[in-house]
Amino acid sequence: MIPTYQDGEMILKLYDQFESERLRTAKRWFTKELGLHEAIDPSAFWEQFPRGSEGFSHFVTLYGFFEMVGVLYKNGLIHPDLLFDMWFINGFYDKMYPIISDWRSQGDIHVAENFELLAVAELEWIGKKKGEAYIPKVSYAIK
Repeated sequence: MIPTYQDGEMILKLYDQFESERLRTAKRWFTKELGLHEAIDPSAFWEQFPRGSEGFSHFVTLYGFFEMVGVLYKNGLIHPDLLFDMWFINGFYDKMYPIISDWRSQGDIHVAENFELLAVAELEWIGKKKGEAYIPKVSYAIK
């Protein structure tokens, strides 16, 4: 299915939100604390960024954006070609996954479930649109 003007408008609205000052601050934090490093040990993350801290707030802001996008995607409100051509969601999810997984193990089993659905859908999209060789190797991919 070809994207519509309405699909384009939705992506532009999401892009505006993605470039908001709040998300820009969260993305800077992500790059500094998670993005430029190997996977962080969840216990080190919780020690450095406990619930209620500024760092934890940045983490939740960023994952919350992709959780919202995942809900829209799951309900067919975002065209996958526009979405996955626009953002590399796994670039965020891959670095956040160890913390999300640990958070789930603490009892909140639904945290970031739509973010994960989005990340896995993107992997499938990459395989279909670009080829299997372009799919990044990640620990959370369900095969």
